[in-house]
Amino acid sequence: MRLNIFKFLLLPLLFFSGGYATIEQLSLEEKVGQLLIVHFHGLEANDEARKLISEAHVGGFIYYNWANGLDSPSQVIKLSTGLQRIAAEQPHPIPLWICTDQEGGPVTRLGKDFPIFPGNREIGQKGNASLARRQARKLGILLRSVGINMNLAPVVDISLHPESSFMTKRTYGDDPATVTAFAEQALKGYQEAGIVAVLKHFPGCGDVFVDPHYNLPILTKSREELEKAEWIPFRKLAPLAKGIMTTHLMVPALDCQNCATLSHAITTGILREDWKYEGLILSDSLVMQGLLQQCPSIEEAAIRAIEAGCDLLILGGRQLMLQQNESELEADVILRIHQAIADAVRSGRLPLDRLDASVKRNLLLKQ
Repeated sequence: MRLNIFKFLLLPLLFFSGGYATIEQLSLEEKVGQLLIVHFHGLEANDEARKLISEAHVGGFIYYNWANGLDSPSQVIKLSTGLQRIAAEQPHPIPLWICTDQEGGPVTRLGKDFPIFPGNREIGQKGNASLARRQARKLGILLRSVGINMNLAPVVDISLHPESSFMTKRTYGDDPATVTAFAEQALKGYQEAGIVAVLKHFPGCGDVFVDPHYNLPILTKSREELEKAEWIPFRKLAPLAKGIMTTHLMVPALDCQNCATLSHAITTGILREDWKYEGLILSDSLVMQGLLQQCPSIEEAAIRAIEAGCDLLILGGRQLMLQQNESELEADVILRIHQAIADAVRSGRLPLDRLDASVKRNLLLKQ
C-alpha cells in the first residue's frame, strides 16, 4: 500500500512532466470543461471516458460503485491511472479531479475488498473528536492510494430532528459545537492524507424532512436562526476547507425565488462576499429532482449554478434515486450541457470573467 500511495503522490510528475496548462492557453471550450465533474460507465478508462476528456475537456470524474466497480484496490488504481493518463495526453494537459462520496457508514462507494469505516453518527456518539481525525486520515490515505484526490465529505449538517431526519446517520450530532469540533478534526485528517475535503451541505439541510434527491425542501428559518445553528460549523471551518458544497434547498428568508445552488444571494452573497471564502464552491448533483423543479432543463440548471457562483458542477447520481425513471447522463448529454454553457458565454449571458474566476480556482488548487 505504501508503494501505491507514493505512486499517486507522484502522478502529476509522472504523467504531467511537461507541466500543466495555464488559463491563458485554454480555449473557451477547455475552460468550460474544467467546471464539470462527470461520471461514466466502465471499470477502467474506456472510449466514453476518453470522449468526455477530449471533447468535453472535463475537469474531473466522480466514481459510483454501480458505474465503476470500485470492488478492489487494484481495479480502482487501474481506473484512476488510465483516466489521468488520457488527461495528460491532451494538447493542453490538466490533471483531473477524481472524487467520490466516501463518508463512511451508509454512504460508502468503495466496495468489497476495502475496509469498512463507521459513519459520522457513530463517531460523534463516541464523544472523542480525535477519532474523526484518525478515521479521516486513514480513509484519506486509502483514497489517495487508489488515485482519488477529492472526497465529498465531511457532512457538517446538524441533525436537529434525529428521530425523523433523512440526514441523521450522516451527521456527527445535533449540537453545533459537537459537529464543528468533529468536522474540524476530520478536515485535518484529510489534509494530512493529501485529500481535498468538501464541507456539505450548505446552507444546511439537517432541519428539513424532504430529501432533495426527490423533491425541493424548504427551510423556514431566519438568517439569525441559521447563524445560531446551521451556519456555525460552515462559518468556523470555511477558512480551513478547500471546498464547500451547496444543497438544493429553498430558504425564503435568504432568497424567495431560487434554491441555494441557483442563488447568487446565497452562494456568492454569503460565501464569497460576507464570509470571504476563497476555496471551491461545488454544486450537489444537478440531476436531483429538487433542483430540476426550478429549471426547465439540466443545461439551464448548469448555467444558473455558475451564475450563482459555483466553481464545479456535479453531473451524475441518478441511480441514488431508487425510483428514477431516467438513466444516468450519457456522454452526449454532457457534451450538450458543455455546449450550452459555452454558448451562454458567447452570447454575453455568462460573463467570461465569471467563468475565468472558477477556472483559476480549480487550476490553482490542482497545482
